[in-house]
Amino acid sequence: MIATRSAAERTTTRVAHPSPHAAASLAFAVGLVGAAATARAQGAVAADDPRATAVGAAVLADGGTAADAAVATALALGVVNPASSGIGGGGFAIVYDAATGQTYAFDFREVAPAALDPGDFVVDGAVDPMRARRGGLAVGVPGEVAGLTLLTERFGRLSWRRLVAPAMRLAREGSPTSAFMSQAAARVVPTLPDEPAFAPLRALLTVDGAPRPVGAPLVRPALAATLGALSRDRRALATGPIADDLVATAAAAGGVITTADLAAYQVAERAPLDGRWRGHRLATMPIPSSGGVVLLEALAIIDGAGVDLATLGASSPAALHVIVEALKHGFADRARALGDTDAGRAAARAMLAPARLAALARAVDRDRTLPSARYGEPAPVVTPRPGGTSHVCVVDRDGNAVALTTTVNGYYGAKLVTPTGLVLNNQIDDFAVAVDASNMYGLRQGAENLVGPGKRPLSSMTPVLVIDGDRVVGCVGGSGGPRIISNTLQVLLDLFVFGLDPATAVAAPRIHHQWQPDVLVVEPELPAATRAALAARGHQVEVADDITAVQAIRVGPAGAVGASDPRKNGARAAAAR
Repeated sequence: MIATRSAAERTTTRVAHPSPHAAASLAFAVGLVGAAATARAQGAVAADDPRATAVGAAVLADGGTAADAAVATALALGVVNPASSGIGGGGFAIVYDAATGQTYAFDFREVAPAALDPGDFVVDGAVDPMRARRGGLAVGVPGEVAGLTLLTERFGRLSWRRLVAPAMRLAREGSPTSAFMSQAAARVVPTLPDEPAFAPLRALLTVDGAPRPVGAPLVRPALAATLGALSRDRRALATGPIADDLVATAAAAGGVITTADLAAYQVAERAPLDGRWRGHRLATMPIPSSGGVVLLEALAIIDGAGVDLATLGASSPAALHVIVEALKHGFADRARALGDTDAGRAAARAMLAPARLAALARAVDRDRTLPSARYGEPAPVVTPRPGGTSHVCVVDRDGNAVALTTTVNGYYGAKLVTPTGLVLNNQIDDFAVAVDASNMYGLRQGAENLVGPGKRPLSSMTPVLVIDGDRVVGCVGGSGGPRIISNTLQVLLDLFVFGLDPATAVAAPRIHHQWQPDVLVVEPELPAATRAALAARGHQVEVADDITAVQAIRVGPAGAVGASDPRKNGARAAAAR
């Protein structure tokens, strides 16, 4: 069944856990594969770079909690993988506290500056979407440090300095450029304007004038100094010289963010969005994440459509078709109604009403896809572009767990680097800069997600914990813009419906459909015969190899087993006893 939970949301740095609220449910058809008996023997960390994964595993080995390991891993990712994440960005975290059985949701998403207005993106009477993607206006108020420090205060055991030290060491001593960073640099460098504001990023991404090659030493002394300052003062990004440099960097590129914006930022603790699925509980993010809502809607439609996915088989054309149809409904609803407003939250609740989900499930044609208008209003066709974002999964030996997704949005965010080494986000592009406009990912943006001062943009980040009774049995999340939702959905199905092990599940070929543009994107590894069978069902199939990545941990009788996606520097997830 699905049961959603809605509670008053609070903006805070220290609040009590919100109480769960009962809701109606929709019965699903197929049971979970496997069950956890002893999850306490070991812990595991899965991240999209082995250096960051190793940092988290060392924290667990030193007696740190899942929150400690997640924080240290996220900080390390920001050093070695600046295309995707860092302390100039923000994110979400779902936390399970095994001692109390409570689940928490923390929103440290970037916030629109107080002085930002939709009119800032209009030039000569027309909206200029590039203003939300590159330069100072694209920068949202970062929340990463505030979120990570809160996690350590609430759920950590080790000192803050201990958790910052590995990232500081990686920045100061350097490490080899990864294949992913090299590829992202080669994609971004040719697009950088020849203007002083973008010179610092060009310097970070090139060696002798060419895009940074794989293996080239990546040393970030300015960031090391900033991390050192942070280790001594957790508010160093909110006030003082580092904050002043951030504001000056954005202002020099046309931005309106102020030191008052930075000082006023607060983490929002929200009631987790809970779904009951196949006898287990899914804990994920509520609005301003669209990921949790669309994920739960798609799962309900799939299981209500009267098909047995396990019998159809993983990656079979018949199973993939049903998955696509469910995703199209979810993304169409996302486009029409969701946003960081009371109306957007009400729409999210309405999307998960059992009668509505049952009606959508009945509308699924198992043999043919439907005309686009059957899913929602037609939207402008924009080809989705690659995006940043990193995900971390951690389960510790005591059964605590964290699913943490962190991002600067597009590759290298707003393409601005401060003198103190921060790569600044371009999270403003996740807003609608005009009603019915599409962002860089081709996502249609409605009125509820219109940019406005103090709002948090709609997100596709989908951190998920799978809970069986009093223990976490799964952790999943990913990166890749709107593909996060479809990718997370497919890995969940692979783990808990098709019974695949984590490594096989995250490596399996994946598909993506976001309703508009009306294109089914498939990875090159999906067999030609499968592509042809999907095309025969009416899908417009397009092969693309943009990098996306999912991290996953499955907890079973032998303990926690994780996997890091091979698409993005992935290596075997680290375990600690």
